[in-house]
Amino acid sequence: MPALRRAPALAALFAAVLGVTSSACRGGGGDRHATGTATAKRDTANAVDINPVSRDKLPEGGTLRWPLVSSPPNFNTGELDGTSADTANVVGGLLPSMFGFDSEARPTVNKDYLDAAELTAREPRQVVTYRINPRAAWDDGKPISEADLEAQWKAMSGSNPAYRVASSSGYEQIESVARGADEREVVVTFRRPYADWKALFSPLYPASTNNDPAVFNDGWRARPLTTAGPFRFESLDQTAKTISLVRNPKWWANRPKLDRIVYRVIDPVGQVDALLNGEIDVLDVAADVNRLKRVEAAPGVTVHRAAGPDFRSIMINGTGEILKDVNVRRALGMAIDRTAIANVLVGPLGVEAKPLQNHIFMVSQRGYQNNAGILSAPDVNGARKLLDDAGWKLEGNGRKKDGKPLALRFVVPTGVASSNQVAELVRAMLDRIGVRVDVLSVPTQDFFKQYIIPGNFELTVFSFIGKPFPISSNKPSYASPKPREGGELDFQQNFARIGTRQIDALFDEATSEFDEQKAIDLANQIDAAIWDEVHSLTLYQRPDIAATRSALANFGAFGFASVVYEDIGFTK
Repeated sequence: MPALRRAPALAALFAAVLGVTSSACRGGGGDRHATGTATAKRDTANAVDINPVSRDKLPEGGTLRWPLVSSPPNFNTGELDGTSADTANVVGGLLPSMFGFDSEARPTVNKDYLDAAELTAREPRQVVTYRINPRAAWDDGKPISEADLEAQWKAMSGSNPAYRVASSSGYEQIESVARGADEREVVVTFRRPYADWKALFSPLYPASTNNDPAVFNDGWRARPLTTAGPFRFESLDQTAKTISLVRNPKWWANRPKLDRIVYRVIDPVGQVDALLNGEIDVLDVAADVNRLKRVEAAPGVTVHRAAGPDFRSIMINGTGEILKDVNVRRALGMAIDRTAIANVLVGPLGVEAKPLQNHIFMVSQRGYQNNAGILSAPDVNGARKLLDDAGWKLEGNGRKKDGKPLALRFVVPTGVASSNQVAELVRAMLDRIGVRVDVLSVPTQDFFKQYIIPGNFELTVFSFIGKPFPISSNKPSYASPKPREGGELDFQQNFARIGTRQIDALFDEATSEFDEQKAIDLANQIDAAIWDEVHSLTLYQRPDIAATRSALANFGAFGFASVVYEDIGFTK
């Protein structure tokens, strides 16, 4: 039976992704948002569905052809541009993660990299001691050591604004990282308790690239610089839009069954045809009923379903002249019928179609409760009154204030049908209260870099990749922006650009709380405050549906589980 292994890209797998991600693969730790364990039989709760096959029954060889939505702009998942699921899916087979996760999101020490990781003290300071596997080494032969963890802490802590970090969550609570008995023993001392310490140092990058902010920010853009995983980087072909990984001959653990993994950038519109034509081996069906119908009817293709940890959300940019007014944001939230959107998008998939009423917990997770208040259900008349009171008066079919129309751009990536469906539904819903929505379809490769990250939008929609640590991993998306070097604000992954001191303080308290119920109670206070600010509108829990070639083993719909890259293979 495959061993439990890596969950790449903790911060990255929390990143926002498109309506369809590049595969069903996701990390146990984000982002964006990736890897798992196989069980002897399909989990009856459908927590994971990956065609599990024991390693000793899989022949060696073969190439896994894996589609990407876009080419990763940065292979450093800790850097702001490296937070896509596509990036995480590539680096998942290359870099170390300290823990792996099972289908119930329970962490287990990744023995390929660590002999042990233990909470060795709680008072007067929290101390965690790591013992690194003596065989673990970087591609150049240099041992993975204390220096690597120390450099990652310093780079990711937020203390040096020259580093463009995607998230400092957890790292900013560390006081020191020091050598223990030798370079393989690492003693991490926290200045403030951090309950989710198992989320840190995953993936781990070498000190040689973390010590210099220029290399951290830009050194990984052209290609992955090194490996310490079952696969190693072979090539990146900009013309063919492919990234190739090959079996790593220096890998010290279970030999990968595959010879090679080839990632290929394919527009979402063409991905189903690519699977049916035998050009790729995996496909993220997501919440796309047309995709589902086509792959279900295809010979030689298996559809996998699991309880999805991800969710779709409408993001509201709170920095614009119109949307900086919370009452305008609230009016939009009251006018948008999230139940109707869920019915259209996920109802045809055969799953329960109901709106997600929480930003922190999924419906299937302990702690879930409805904190949406007046935004729980639509109230069109209430929305109209709020806009009237905010000075936006109805003139003809539209609203105006000081002669300016209430008009908003809803930015979506070209070719993502579900995003366009949501935008058109929202356009019709807001038209009822006199708000004009212009749907702007932009090239997929430009969606984040040129529109979402710089805040060049009023409304948008994308998916968030779920993680086993729902409180700490969500902090970057809702924490207040902080000033960078030169006065520029660092939004980390808070694309709405809306935050409060109350939310920040509650996150600090919740992530320091080791009592699970107390942490849950604090998390729901956070969520209520997020709804009160109308930061974003959660739509629905996204089902995890994947289609694969039927001969592909140990790959499919992972839910919260981690992928074991070296155990992926073909039965024939």
